[in-house]
Amino acid sequence: MARLHDSPAQPPSGGSPSEYSNLLDAVLASMGEGLLVADEHQQLAFINPKGEQILGMGATDEPVSRWPAHYGFYLPDQVTLYPSEDLPMTRALRGEAVSRAVVFLRNARRPEGTWLHVSSSPVRDVTGRVRGGASVYSDVTDFKRAEDAAREGAAKYRSLYNTTPVMMQSIDPHGRLISVSDCWLSTLGYERAEVIGRESVEFLTPASRRYAREVVLPEYYKTGACKDVPYQFVKKGGEVIDVLLSAIVERDTSGRMVRSLAVLLDVTERKRTEEALQESEQRLRAILDNAPTVFFLLDTQERFRFVNREWERLFHRTRQQVAGKTVFDVFPREIAETLHEANHDIFQRRVAVQREERLLHDDGIHVHLTQKFPLLDATGAAYALCGIATDITERKRMEVSQRFLAEASRELVASLDPETTLQRVAELAVPLLAELCVFFVRTDGVGLRPVAVADRSRARAASVREWLLRHPPDPDARHGPAHVLATGESEVSEASRGLWDTEALTEELRPLRERPSLGVPLQARGRTLGVLYLLSPEPGRTYAREELTLTEELGRRAAFAIDNAQLYCSAQESIRARDEFLSIASHELKTPLTSMRLRVQQMESVLSGARPLSPERMTRMLEVFQDQLQRLSNLADHLLDVSRVHEKQLDLRMEEIDLATVARHMAGHVSESLQKAGCEFELVAPEPVWGRWDRLRMEQVMLNLLTNAMKYGAGRPIRMEVTKHAGRALLIVEDQGMGIPLESQERIFERFERAASLNYGGLGLGLFITRRIVEAHGGSIHVESEPGHGARFIVELPPRAA
Repeated sequence: MARLHDSPAQPPSGGSPSEYSNLLDAVLASMGEGLLVADEHQQLAFINPKGEQILGMGATDEPVSRWPAHYGFYLPDQVTLYPSEDLPMTRALRGEAVSRAVVFLRNARRPEGTWLHVSSSPVRDVTGRVRGGASVYSDVTDFKRAEDAAREGAAKYRSLYNTTPVMMQSIDPHGRLISVSDCWLSTLGYERAEVIGRESVEFLTPASRRYAREVVLPEYYKTGACKDVPYQFVKKGGEVIDVLLSAIVERDTSGRMVRSLAVLLDVTERKRTEEALQESEQRLRAILDNAPTVFFLLDTQERFRFVNREWERLFHRTRQQVAGKTVFDVFPREIAETLHEANHDIFQRRVAVQREERLLHDDGIHVHLTQKFPLLDATGAAYALCGIATDITERKRMEVSQRFLAEASRELVASLDPETTLQRVAELAVPLLAELCVFFVRTDGVGLRPVAVADRSRARAASVREWLLRHPPDPDARHGPAHVLATGESEVSEASRGLWDTEALTEELRPLRERPSLGVPLQARGRTLGVLYLLSPEPGRTYAREELTLTEELGRRAAFAIDNAQLYCSAQESIRARDEFLSIASHELKTPLTSMRLRVQQMESVLSGARPLSPERMTRMLEVFQDQLQRLSNLADHLLDVSRVHEKQLDLRMEEIDLATVARHMAGHVSESLQKAGCEFELVAPEPVWGRWDRLRMEQVMLNLLTNAMKYGAGRPIRMEVTKHAGRALLIVEDQGMGIPLESQERIFERFERAASLNYGGLGLGLFITRRIVEAHGGSIHVESEPGHGARFIVELPPRAA
């Protein structure tokens, strides 16, 4: 049986959709009248089995205007085809309601002819627009024969009239009741004398009375019959009941109306049931349309019979657009093939199935978790398939992301070698997140250096690494890795700008030039350590927000792994420097102590002997004591200063001083040491250099620099200059000693760096303390030197400390 479902009906409260659908099918199949439905385009949309039986023919593609010729509809004269413009269905499509039009039917399957009563009504949507029409066909052939028989058996009829358990009434040509059945009286609660002679419409509600007088009766008097006219009667006690009234006109030999005979069916309970059913249907439809999940219904041919609003929203098609279409009409063939195989299996096995299905949305393929189950009729045969689907694409993406991050985290903590771990993580990112993945790390003097490169092609990955080492990203680029490093902000771009020097790009790497890119900074503890840079695995597809979030999280974890590795290396280096410092400090402290111990032993030997100790010899021994005590004092002062500098507790006592005067005073103070070292000394201080500084700390800076020059330039000239330049004070100390390699010129200002060599005395703290003192005054210090050509230390000081 053909069905028309604009939407699935809602089952009564407590019932399932399948139970309601079975009930609806049963109701349509058991109707005693034929039901035809046409759409607004005059195409037949539905015909029930009774309609096919009455017409002797099934559904047709002919428009309504051609139905008279197709089905054989004639006027009551039985020879004139029914005018198509007056056909009840045509009038319904124009918005009219037609009741019990008399149509004579004759065709090849009904050669004897059949009398029909046809009632039609327009079908309107919620806005009132006519969207189609519905016609009810009743075979009244037997009714007409019964009418003839009634005339012949009037006496018998009158006897049965009063005793039949059906409400019946007769009216005269003026509409007055001339007889009513006993059932009529008992149902409405009247006595016969109370109703005979009154107009039949007096017992109707005002609305039904108006409908009868304005619509039904004028047409009835013309046609002589009406069928199942819906009226509301009022009982004597005021209760309203619903009835369906069918009537025929009895005429005399001249054709004039003698009386009218009507049969009334009490349908109050049936109407209540229908209203409850309609309410239930509307409630179910509202639930389905407002559900956040997809609902759809397919028939056995896999044609869509219903989709809810969520389905319409996701796939941008209305239920009217997909009604009657198959999955092959709605989805791409490769997707439809998969859906068809699953649907066919469900129809065959008649079991519910839950499965993941890949469906095409506007923004690409989405994964739906779909529950599908067959709807079975009373015989157990499947007549439809219901589906409930939830879009789990985001959940699947999050699961993949979490697995990826978990695996990447395991790799990041597997080793303290950052390059090894970053290479493993880069390989994990391909091809899930990228066609090409590069980890750049900031390197002093080099800029961004690629420490890990992964590509779908291993050979191309090696080419990319080699190319980037030769052509590092431009540090001044406004896009790309260098820009991400400079700003500390992520960048999503439609092309890999700022990564390649396009003019020097090889043919092998040119396909990567226009790939969409994503760069995120590697940040830990407020520092940007490098950049993670990805090229999209799909040409033309820019990275989405969730991919940016995932990559930023990966970048944070990678940054902490790099930072931890650097901290570990720094800790190891600190331990090494500490051990070396303790070794050298022990040596440095033992040297003056050993010298003093030897002098004490000499003095004991002299004092215990017969020879007296001469004043000159005693003086020399005391001088040795004084020198070694001064050396111990200096070592202790350096240790105390480095502790204060490290804790940022260096106190400054600022005063107005002339730096040239301080330099001359310090030159006199170290003159004896310079003579012992064999160093010729030159002081250049042609004019006063005034500023607000700490005098003692400035003396300490000069002393440290001169001591350093005497140590590494012994026997060679030393020059100290105090001057002004561009509003700043300059203190320059030059020696002609062994010089300092370029790679060590920054390192010598760190703590204990001198402790790395035992060839020269000292703790390696002098230059470290000097730099801290200078920086505390808002100045700076640097060295200019080449191995074998001495060293030139330059101190710049502002006139006022910062």
